[in-house]
Amino acid sequence: AAELLAAAPAVAGRRGRRSLRRGGSMASPSSPRGSASAVARAAWPQSFVQGGSAEEVLQKVQWPQAWPYSANDFTRQDESDDLYFYNQPRLCTHVDDSFIGRLKTYYGRVFPQYPDARILDICSSWISHYPEEKTWSRVSITGMNEYELKENKQADDYTVRNLNVTPVLPYEDASFDIVTCTVSMDYLNKPLEVTKEVVRVLKPGGTVIFSTSNRCFPSKAVNIWLKTGDMEHVLIYGSYLHYAGGLEPPEAVDLSPPMSRMGFADPVLVITAKKKAS
Repeated sequence: AAELLAAAPAVAGRRGRRSLRRGGSMASPSSPRGSASAVARAAWPQSFVQGGSAEEVLQKVQWPQAWPYSANDFTRQDESDDLYFYNQPRLCTHVDDSFIGRLKTYYGRVFPQYPDARILDICSSWISHYPEEKTWSRVSITGMNEYELKENKQADDYTVRNLNVTPVLPYEDASFDIVTCTVSMDYLNKPLEVTKEVVRVLKPGGTVIFSTSNRCFPSKAVNIWLKTGDMEHVLIYGSYLHYAGGLEPPEAVDLSPPMSRMGFADPVLVITAKKKAS
């Protein structure tokens, strides 16, 4: 049990009693000068959150014309080679049982819409949180630790890939019906490049499903993630899908249990989009 607790990620973000802020309080942005893109970067994402729910955040957002991030947004406290950090297998779950159960139920509603689907799980591990009832034909996974990937009983094949070094998915164009990524996009320092790859390997009409919570390994999460809370996280994930191109407008659904509002359960936030028909 001690090993599992040591391997579990900390709670990060700006909301909730259990929230963790690293590096002190975030300073309010100063009045920027220069281009409209500089103004957007200074205010992003906090000033772009509209509405009080995850669904409304993506329904009401007015996207900046240009990619609203700076290089500093994707720096990390620990910039050492990720191979060292992920070298030790972590055969534990990084979110609570409620999160896993709710995400699995969501997958159970979506996956049957693509009978005999080919599914890709990126940034994967020893478990993909897919339903027990198999409605797909094949699951491919990518991740950092080969031992963990070998232990994934729902995977038919795996590829060890450090997407922070090589943000290219080793698959042919339009080869998957569904691509999933569970509580891991916040570790990617090239999220736009990776998301464009997700779009490339998706079939027209296929679905990408990103899920997130408020837990992370702070030393490896990107800077913009540690400085923001749940609703900003929805907006950040949605922005990856929006600026990647080739997708219908992203949507969000909040599957969080009521106890998550008091900090006694992990939030369950799902951001999804479909690839436009060719």
